Amino acid sequence: MKVFFLTEGTRTSAASRIRVYKYLDRLRTSGALQWRAASFTSEGYCRRIVGGRPAGAGRRLLEKLYQSFSLARLVLGCLDCRAVFIQRILLPVWLQRLVAALSRSLVYDFDDAVYLGGRRQEKRFASQAGLASRVLAVSRAAAAEVVSRGADPEKVVVLPSPLDCGSYRVRAGLDPGRFTVGWIGSPATTPYLEAVWEQLAGFADSRPEVRFLFIGARPFAAGGLSGCTRFEPWTPEAERELLCRMDVGLMPLEDDDWCRGKGGYKLIQYMAAGVATLCSPVGANLEVVQDGSTGMFVRGPGDWGPCLEILYSDPQLCDSLGRAGRLRALELYDYERTTPVFLRVLQEAAGKTPA
Repeated sequence: MKVFFLTEGTRTSAASRIRVYKYLDRLRTSGALQWRAASFTSEGYCRRIVGGRPAGAGRRLLEKLYQSFSLARLVLGCLDCRAVFIQRILLPVWLQRLVAALSRSLVYDFDDAVYLGGRRQEKRFASQAGLASRVLAVSRAAAAEVVSRGADPEKVVVLPSPLDCGSYRVRAGLDPGRFTVGWIGSPATTPYLEAVWEQLAGFADSRPEVRFLFIGARPFAAGGLSGCTRFEPWTPEAERELLCRMDVGLMPLEDDDWCRGKGGYKLIQYMAAGVATLCSPVGANLEVVQDGSTGMFVRGPGDWGPCLEILYSDPQLCDSLGRAGRLRALELYDYERTTPVFLRVLQEAAGKTPA
């Protein structure tokens, strides 16, 4: 079975790496799938996005040319592949129809609230989801969104963003004399962390043993806590080596349409490393975390400090939440569990009997 993949970014882009390229790596030697892939965004531009660096007008123009070339590759890929897989990108409606006419089947995958952004964006999303043979949604909340916009529920499959649990060190390198509160993300999502910083700082103010470890965040002023606040750029090595040093992992969100479309991947990463989680009860977070079992929901806007106090005062609870979270990550969010679903969706879309 031959499939053409058009991904939003390269392997540098987290969503493309996690939801496409790592699957292709795992299936490379199985013989079940032949594939070709093109990235809609160039490697250099992906690196700028991940690093939070703006691009000048000339660089943006070059990127437009690169994107046009990628779309031409997509059209050519439709001619000799059994199925086309589009990750997150929303094509112009006329191009969607051309792809649907040229290819035998279309699979559309999305892991963010790409359906927001105005009438044109919503129209593209509804059209592309309607033309697809299968739609992969990152959560049940995301699946409900695509169905509410006219997609056939029988064609929508929930596929969370997975990880390789075996590559995560579990609570290794913890300092018994410290209580480390952590966060992992990107410069673009740092405002959600900054929004609760005052509460985090208030919790730590009279506790010299508290440390903050922020991976991938855009550095911001930590005031009097700058000496105990560590900002680390995201790298695969940093993720692997530093997550396991956290006692608690945070995922604050606003309760809005955009955040309700997110996939809760931070929480899955924390759980894989055996870290207790504190999160806003929004969107996929409600599906990923079992409140009181693998983590805790911060239900009130002023409750981040009190919830941290509970975990700080009860190390056994903190440890048990982390251990339960690790088991849940192994059970539901490991590539060993999700790869068969990914392959089955491609086989069904291509009209083959799933293995």
